[in-house]
Amino acid sequence: MERSDQNISELVAQLADVPGSDRLFNPYGSPDSPQAAIRRANLTRYLKDMLARRPNTLMLFEAPGYRGCALTGIPVTSERIMLAGIPKWGLFGNGYHPTSGQPRGVSEMTATILWAALEEHFARSPLIWNSVPLHPHKPSQPQSNRAPTSSEQVMGLAFVEQVIQLYGIERSFAVGRTAQKALAALGRKAISLRHPSQGGKPEFLRGLRLSLNDMQ
Repeated sequence: MERSDQNISELVAQLADVPGSDRLFNPYGSPDSPQAAIRRANLTRYLKDMLARRPNTLMLFEAPGYRGCALTGIPVTSERIMLAGIPKWGLFGNGYHPTSGQPRGVSEMTATILWAALEEHFARSPLIWNSVPLHPHKPSQPQSNRAPTSSEQVMGLAFVEQVIQLYGIERSFAVGRTAQKALAALGRKAISLRHPSQGGKPEFLRGLRLSLNDMQ
């Protein structure tokens, strides 16, 4: 196994070992869970596929949502997108598997907005990651989302740093305040964007277009 592949396997194993709670769901935990095994395999495949594409840009979001990463294991990626694939980059599709039991997979608005924008504005896909890698939800309500706590944000910093080092990231977009805080805590410069959820789509797209125009 190449060193980079070993690093990815170790990263996913570390994620699986993070304890969850009645307010924090670990999509990769529960070693005996078939769904968790699928999500670990999906994330491993995504990270390896992206490593082969040599991304130099990171787009950091907040945390998994219950309709997106909590099902797929892939940050800000719904089952619907994962199963259909992204033809522009030959990403996803064959080899990735859902866990919801829905034949066509579950969709998520943030994921739909994000991947449409990436396809339109980027020649090659940025690496997508979350500041907090586990799904924060309301107590005993796994099909809900909530803002991550300060301690959960601190927990995620080591994983963000690992990803930046592994891929040699040169440029970062911080989508939302949690992502902005994470990159600032790591001493990393970032372009700040509005999160597209809760009516933020127009401002997210406008900010993305303006920032990319400024780089040209």
